[in-house]
Amino acid sequence: MIEAWPFDPFVIPSPQVLRVGAYPLHGAPVFHVDPDHYHAELMLKRALLAADHSYYVQAYPESLPAQWELLEWGLAELHRSYPDWFVLRQRGAELEWENRLTNQVSTIRIGDDLGLLPIDRLGRQVQEDLLLMAVDEASGHPLIAGQLCFPNRWCLSDKMGLPLAAIHGPVPGFIAQLARSIDQLISRLQPQRPVWRRNWSLAVLPDLDLSPRLGPLDRQKSTVTADNAGERVFYRVERQTLVRMARHPVVLFTVRTYVAPLAQLTSNPQWTAAMAQLLRQLDPAILDYKGITPYLRSLLEHLDRRLYGLVS
Repeated sequence: MIEAWPFDPFVIPSPQVLRVGAYPLHGAPVFHVDPDHYHAELMLKRALLAADHSYYVQAYPESLPAQWELLEWGLAELHRSYPDWFVLRQRGAELEWENRLTNQVSTIRIGDDLGLLPIDRLGRQVQEDLLLMAVDEASGHPLIAGQLCFPNRWCLSDKMGLPLAAIHGPVPGFIAQLARSIDQLISRLQPQRPVWRRNWSLAVLPDLDLSPRLGPLDRQKSTVTADNAGERVFYRVERQTLVRMARHPVVLFTVRTYVAPLAQLTSNPQWTAAMAQLLRQLDPAILDYKGITPYLRSLLEHLDRRLYGLVS
């Protein structure tokens, strides 16, 4: 799956993990459509939504006008970025939508009952998770709507309505080191000037959906050894974008998740050395938060063996 990532998977973040690290998109697509995995990931989304819709989609009623703008903007963005795959024709309040990857054609009238929330309708066209935040400095930019199918150990019901600082409160050092910068980024973001950033983690399952409903992963972590870490540990990276809507004071936060077994990346000695160094330099509190501590020793031994050619 590495070849499908829209950024270099061998770029390792610095030990200063608590940095905003946001960069302008400069016209690059907000959504990354990967046709090799598009159908499988959309089918997985739909299966999760069918199994427990209210777990993966939540929204406050007052967010509905902003959701409609989001849907209109999102379909136009897909058409702009991938005109061979997505076609949007707009006639006033009526949207004619064609998804050529799924062979679906539909007509959407803005404001009509879709049977789905607008954010849910858009989320079924893309591989990203979609989160909508109110731009409200006094309230700390709360989360007001979301379709979250592929989370990394969190869920909407725990975060809805919370300000950004509270949402990220469990992250060690976030309040002291990053909260103000994030608030300023949200407040100052301009329409037509989206930004992107990446966030990395390690996991002991390859699943895109790592919801808390799966339960603790202690058993899987206990099976990681220096011999099998290449197959049992997975490098998980999120490509995140932030987009300010033009008509409503909201920001769309997208999260596209990519997963690869460690063995696919440790063939690169520079990456292996950088990852080993990063893990040794990270604050123990960050390692705990990311869930790496229980298998850290085995992981480092595995990386050292790869680096020095002690394993194939």
